[in-house]
Amino acid sequence: MTIATVTKKFDEIVTDHFDLKSQWPGWDVELVLNEDNCTYLLLNHDSREAVWVDPMREDWEVLQGRTQAFRQKGYRFLTVVDSHTHADHISCAADLAKAADCPRIMHERAPSRRIDLRLSRDTILSAASAPVKLLCTPGHTPDSVTVLWGPFILGADTLLYGDTGRDDLPGGDPAAHYDSLQKIKAHAKPNMVLLPGHDGEGGRASSWATQLQISPSLTQDHENFVREAGAYVGPSPKILKESLFENFK
Repeated sequence: MTIATVTKKFDEIVTDHFDLKSQWPGWDVELVLNEDNCTYLLLNHDSREAVWVDPMREDWEVLQGRTQAFRQKGYRFLTVVDSHTHADHISCAADLAKAADCPRIMHERAPSRRIDLRLSRDTILSAASAPVKLLCTPGHTPDSVTVLWGPFILGADTLLYGDTGRDDLPGGDPAAHYDSLQKIKAHAKPNMVLLPGHDGEGGRASSWATQLQISPSLTQDHENFVREAGAYVGPSPKILKESLFENFK
């Protein structure tokens, strides 16, 4: 665990006063924030089911502790999902899946050899609370996956708070990214909640209705989105080589 690791409840990250408890009784989420990297523990308290998304090795002690605590309470972990091959941090999804006694899921194009279930197309996992929808959403990377479960939309690097992730790293494809956004829009409902994979403002979340109002990328046409996304070139992640080396294992 690093000093930067912070755990937050939904009420600490929601920006539009969306009332999750009244809109979606029984559902909950915890954010584990490390700098601007977001890991999520999704929960349904009625069915006692849980899902981890994008766990970081730097946060291992916190993640393992929360996993053990909920397993002791009788919660069953459905999966640990890595939304894509990360270039800015090292995943611990394979180890966390073992600790949680559940499969690690990634897209079939992910290079890691430590994957239990690989997706080749959009997939639905059955669960007592609600189906776990896993959408193939390339663009940021060829192996990007978006998770939808109950009220939650896990934007990862495909869809950030009020913005979209970058497409200038190897494998980035603005045209594919645009198509992926249209797919997410087709599945999302106004009273669902977007949980982004990164946020430099403390880990913000909001209803999908709010995102449709504040995110220009969700209303752009194909031509303008591809032009703007294709023109963006940002700095390389600080630990790019180390992250890819470890996450390819």
